[in-house]
Amino acid sequence: MSVAGGIAFLAARYQLMNEADEALAHESRKLILKGYPNDSATLAKRVIARRAQKILASRGHIVYAPDGRLLADGLDIPPLPDGYAETIYRDHSRKWHQGRALSLRLPDGGHLVIVEHSEVDATMREMMLIGLIALIVVGGLAGVGAAWLLTRQIARRLDLSMSTADAIAQGDLSRRVSLEGLDSIFATQAASLNHMLDRMEQMMRSQRQFASHMAHDLRTPLTRLRGLLQADASHTDAAGRQLLDKAERECRSIIAIFDALLRLSEIEAGRHPTAMAPLALDEVILDVAETMEPVIADAGSHLALAPLPPARVMADPGLVQQLLVNLLDNIALHTPAGTRASVALAVAHDEATITIADNGPGIMPPDRERVVRPFEQGQQTRRRDNSMGSGLGLAIAQAIMRFHHGALELADNSPGLMVRLRFPVSH
Repeated sequence: MSVAGGIAFLAARYQLMNEADEALAHESRKLILKGYPNDSATLAKRVIARRAQKILASRGHIVYAPDGRLLADGLDIPPLPDGYAETIYRDHSRKWHQGRALSLRLPDGGHLVIVEHSEVDATMREMMLIGLIALIVVGGLAGVGAAWLLTRQIARRLDLSMSTADAIAQGDLSRRVSLEGLDSIFATQAASLNHMLDRMEQMMRSQRQFASHMAHDLRTPLTRLRGLLQADASHTDAAGRQLLDKAERECRSIIAIFDALLRLSEIEAGRHPTAMAPLALDEVILDVAETMEPVIADAGSHLALAPLPPARVMADPGLVQQLLVNLLDNIALHTPAGTRASVALAVAHDEATITIADNGPGIMPPDRERVVRPFEQGQQTRRRDNSMGSGLGLAIAQAIMRFHHGALELADNSPGLMVRLRFPVSH
């Protein structure tokens, strides 16, 4: 832009100088007449006559005799070479001015000097200042506008990527970044991300199918084995029956693990037969608490229910009920006798939060992020009968919350464990 401004400045200056030179040449043709005497004395008379008629008001004239005497003088001006030149002069106002001069040698050796008032440099400086200000204003506005448009485009494209990433983080691996309106590096980046997501979705689908098929295929023979063990128990002695009972319990435990795997696979793959509808959380909590309170009491613990405000969410009633039963069953199985547990419900803004807390051994902070993954267990997850759980209960709870676009949080109850279940509220 500065180069363009400099070129424009030089071009304008050149144009103004040409106009001044043409005016000087035109004035010289009026004084130096073809076919008439053009000696210095004659030209001096012509200049004086034109000045008397006030024809020369806008220009200055000087006529020098061959010996250097002034024959006609209306200006105070320094010596000039022949031809066109920039000069300064002082007229009757006694102020110095800038001008463009033409100095011509006459046939008798004298000189005619014509001066045109032409402050080209001053005019150009003014023009350059105005142009520079205009250039800065226009360039600044253009830069701000371009930056605003670029920022809007980048923000819009980042929003597309972020919304896709958020959906994927919630378990929706079918989402992709839209390529509509994208170009250059943004389109390439989105295409690469979509290709990576295609591979991830394919791998996850393969893993879920493998786990589901394996659980289904192994569950059938184990169920038959459990039936055989129960049938044979009536034909053995006490020691044999004790051994068969133990084997039957192990089969039952393995079958429960496979059932949990199948449920987890169905929920995460979206194949669970869902009936999403407006659900009153307070009513579901009350029903589950009435069912699980005797179970917790049989384990020697106590369950308290806080006042429940009304809260409606879009949810699958069966999954929400299974979620609460699993979490309360964990208290009965993994906490010592005398544990006190509570269930509370709070509604704030667009979120309903179920809080299940107990004063049992809890889960150590380093384990809280890990135990919500399949087959992961904390150090305090051994059951009361010293057996270990499947490590799938909290993973299923996490999958159910993702299925409902909610969140599961594990926190310290000081002492014990606090589980928060955050559901988006429907209006």
